[in-house]
Amino acid sequence: MPSNRPLPISGVWESPDAYIKALLSFSTTSLLFLNLCGGVHMVDFLTRQPDMYTTLLPQEWRVFFEYHDVQDIIHLLLREDIEQLQRAGEPAVDPSCRTWKGGAFPPQSLLDYISNVRQLTLQRENCTSTLEKVDLPKQVAMRMNKKKVHEVECLSRYVASLSDTVQKSRGQPVSHIVDFGSGQNYLGRTLASSPYHKHVIAIERKHQYISGARDMDIRAKLAKDPKAVYANNDKDLKLENGSKDTVEVNIPENSDGRHLTSEVSITQDAAVTEMLGGISLEADELLGSLTKNPSRAKLVKPEIDHRGTLSYIEHEIQDGYLEPIIDHVINPPTDTTEISNAAESTRNDAQIMVVSLHSCGNLVHHGLRSLILNPSIVAVAMIGCCYNLLTERLGPATHNLPVLQSLHPRLDETGKSYDPHGFPMSKYYEDYQSPGATTGMKLNITARALAVQAPYNWGCEDSEMSFTRHYFRALLERILVDRNVLAKPDSKGSHSAQRSIIIGSVSKAAYKSFNSYLRAATVKMSRDPIYGVRVQEHIATMTDEEIHQYETRYLHAKKHISVLWSLMGFSAQLVEAIIVVDRWQFLREQDSVKECWVEPVFDYSASPRNLAVIGLKK
Repeated sequence: MPSNRPLPISGVWESPDAYIKALLSFSTTSLLFLNLCGGVHMVDFLTRQPDMYTTLLPQEWRVFFEYHDVQDIIHLLLREDIEQLQRAGEPAVDPSCRTWKGGAFPPQSLLDYISNVRQLTLQRENCTSTLEKVDLPKQVAMRMNKKKVHEVECLSRYVASLSDTVQKSRGQPVSHIVDFGSGQNYLGRTLASSPYHKHVIAIERKHQYISGARDMDIRAKLAKDPKAVYANNDKDLKLENGSKDTVEVNIPENSDGRHLTSEVSITQDAAVTEMLGGISLEADELLGSLTKNPSRAKLVKPEIDHRGTLSYIEHEIQDGYLEPIIDHVINPPTDTTEISNAAESTRNDAQIMVVSLHSCGNLVHHGLRSLILNPSIVAVAMIGCCYNLLTERLGPATHNLPVLQSLHPRLDETGKSYDPHGFPMSKYYEDYQSPGATTGMKLNITARALAVQAPYNWGCEDSEMSFTRHYFRALLERILVDRNVLAKPDSKGSHSAQRSIIIGSVSKAAYKSFNSYLRAATVKMSRDPIYGVRVQEHIATMTDEEIHQYETRYLHAKKHISVLWSLMGFSAQLVEAIIVVDRWQFLREQDSVKECWVEPVFDYSASPRNLAVIGLKK
């Protein structure tokens, strides 16, 4: 909730302004950071001479890395007491006494880099842990995995608490909550249920998601089943779905001594389960009662909880102006005149909060702008993800990247989008003058894609699997170049003259060996409309022995790739900080915004994209 600490930053910074200045300065002047976050592609690792590892990293770093295991290096980046190591590395200390984990001591420049990144990384401790825990009802938690349950539990109680804050601030309660990109509407369904009972408007562009969400609303007892027709007498229940087959269940006597007969139309067990989803008994329990022990079956109307409500709008959000469509739900037109004048309606006195749970790309930007553009919206709470789907507002990144920058077509295409809805949002970022004499803060798609890494969640097994994936892909690229499927990159590593081969995903089993990976990748590459024929001629014909020779020849590079990827994932925490802080800074610049802040609302270990950007209107 609002405090004198609007950004979750390290205590070393005396103010948010000091932090932002340091963040942008480091991210635009550190050549190592620029290369690690946006300047290199792992697929190119083995196609350069000298290789990327040798070109990019300082020699003293490479010497140190040779003495230590990759998992120890990850520990150094993420968890080691760097300040203590920095003191031990001071000139006054005898160099012969310096060792780390029984081997070489980290060079001072590496320790300084780690320290800088850590100090600039946003802190991620979950703030909702202080709020009273509310478990999701079983019927609401249906179909959610463990991660989704955690996210919905945390965000729903945070939104409820934020609603109370808004009411105290404005003297009026939040009347409706709008969920941007609601998907299956897990969050909205929870907020409409006990104990929150909120009025939720879910906006989603995919019809099938809305259809699925409505079915789950029935199971959660928030809506009636439109297939069910109930008689006025509570003893009778009839479900209609067009089936010609019926099952008649005769129950001798009910509790008050009267006879009860019920007719249920079915086609198959699955259909029965679907149709009976809104009944207060579990569907499979009721089916068992009807077919195995009719005398115990109790056919009753579902008890619908109407204290909270759910409304759906099928709409593709393309900007933040939502007043007409929101008004159409809150104040539904009663005649054709009102329908035609819905866009000009001025009788909307709702107090709306806009929320999102992991909205992709620019959708968070639309949500934040909605606070400024719509009179009825008084608060926003947006959690983003998928930063790679952001567009660029200021065009291509023009800061002085070293020659390692690969000119892949995707970088060129996304970098020239000049999308008015894209990154950055804030005027401060737009006008930022870096020490490198460039104007405007820019990030390319490679940097933004890296920002979704969660290095503090890396375990030994999954990190090793990630390293293997990158190693196999880089080795495959080396083979494609050697066997003339792809042209060799020029001295600047440019691929602009050719389209890259996109492999996409292959089965987990394919990573058991490089041979199995190459065979699986070959099947996919053979379908490529440009390179498919050459792949079949030059790659599909490789023998197992030839493949094994490649793996043996470049095996030494696997550790180098692992070290580089670890440094990239560690450094990319700052890319997420840059994006999140820009969104906060945008709200901060608006005259109509009273308060704005950033808070972590999930446990990082359960859901690392846990930073919510909050804004309250004056």
